Amino acid sequence: MTILLFALWGSLVALNILDGHSTWKVLRPKHLNREKNPLARWIFSRLGVVWGIVVSELLWIGFITCVFFLLLRGSNPLALKILLGLLALGHLILLALVINNYRVWHKIRKRDSQDGD
Repeated sequence: MTILLFALWGSLVALNILDGHSTWKVLRPKHLNREKNPLARWIFSRLGVVWGIVVSELLWIGFITCVFFLLLRGSNPLALKILLGLLALGHLILLALVINNYRVWHKIRKRDSQDGD
């Protein structure tokens, strides 16, 4: 079970990186109005899009890592099941966000290429 949990944690970190990349694709060069999350929009307006994404993703990955190792530490069967559930839920949420971001980016590219014709 520990190997499965580490694999899920690693893939969740990878999804977070994809979230940062897809967010950058949608918001670049200066389209903060496209960001739906008001907290993220505020961070991006203060730090800029690139640094805002880097800081946001590092904080989120750090939080996930802390929770992961706190629940994994004791190897309590209930804690491991909770951790498995949290990782699964995190995958579903982040996967939906990343897919949506890339869909939006694709629509933006398509619209921009039609406007350029």
